[in-house]
Amino acid sequence: MSTNGTRRESGARTSFRWSSSSLSVPGNVRKVNEDSVLDLPASGVWVVADGMGGHNAGDVASRMIVETLSEVRPAERPSQFVDEIEDRVRRVNRTLYEGSLTAGGGLCGSTIVVLAAFANFAACLWAGDSRVYRLREGKLDQMTRDHSELEELVDQGREAEATAASNVITRAVGGTEDVSLDFELCELADGDQFLLCSDGLYRELTDQDIAAHLARPPADACQAMIEQSLRGTCADNVSVITVRFTRPAGATDR
Repeated sequence: MSTNGTRRESGARTSFRWSSSSLSVPGNVRKVNEDSVLDLPASGVWVVADGMGGHNAGDVASRMIVETLSEVRPAERPSQFVDEIEDRVRRVNRTLYEGSLTAGGGLCGSTIVVLAAFANFAACLWAGDSRVYRLREGKLDQMTRDHSELEELVDQGREAEATAASNVITRAVGGTEDVSLDFELCELADGDQFLLCSDGLYRELTDQDIAAHLARPPADACQAMIEQSLRGTCADNVSVITVRFTRPAGATDR
């Protein structure tokens, strides 16, 4: 099993500390892993990017996103932190989009989902159908909404069509001349555990499966989710990052 995993702790800048872990595998069918992950607890940034394009090098697109965001450093203000992430993603988007036009080989792009931690908050930013989940006191919540034709049909109340629809992505980095990231801000609570994942995971695991695994320590949760995915069809790449936030005894909000 090909893996890319880490387990680190950080969080001295805030009243919260965190531990994180990541794994990415090609799955049971595909030979190339077009997913890329960034597990950067020193800066409070975590990213899953799911490349698209096949022979047009979706793995190059996802890797470009991760390499660009690996240079992000915490800013004085949370707004600066988020702005830098968005600016860097837009630069990658422009490079990929212009490259697709000049190469004439078709779309080369990637979904993206980012978790960024600062002060007592976490921000989710995304484009596409990679997701962020949060487990809080045993309750699992999906923090992102897919940018897909399937999600649009559900929003319109067209359940019959949605049941038969393929999950065509409606937004991605590199797909259009400009890209916007949706944004969700949430206040952290002691014991919160977040999951970032590509669609290869939630096509294999139910919400109940995810919640059960996510209750474990980050490294154990990642390993258990990947192992269960590989016991299924697992026709797609699968990537996961888990991040657990804890408030040290005696810590206060700043």
